[in-house]
Amino acid sequence: MTESTRDERFWTPDNSDGSGWADVDWVSAAHGSRYHYRHVGSVAEERSRLPRFYRVVTRLESAALHPHENSYYVASERLADFLAEISIAAGAEVIWHVEPCLDPPPESRAGKR
Repeated sequence: MTESTRDERFWTPDNSDGSGWADVDWVSAAHGSRYHYRHVGSVAEERSRLPRFYRVVTRLESAALHPHENSYYVASERLADFLAEISIAAGAEVIWHVEPCLDPPPESRAGKR
């Protein structure tokens, strides 16, 4: 299957750069809205453009605990796994927001294994 055949099977981009908008077509919190897509390069090429780290802020609120936020500093290559883990296993702790982080604080020990 050629690249152009594969593209035509799924969507015709709105824009000449291979980007566009499509309806969210699964049942989720985003149902009824639209997402923006764009054609991209290889995984290695695109990964080189990402920030090295992300700051993932969660909010924890329960009857037993005073509400607070936690900040996790996560290496770029582990972000997807971390978000999946915290979404499934965190209980009362929910993802509040995610942002790029140039240099995590040393106290975070991010990137050290």
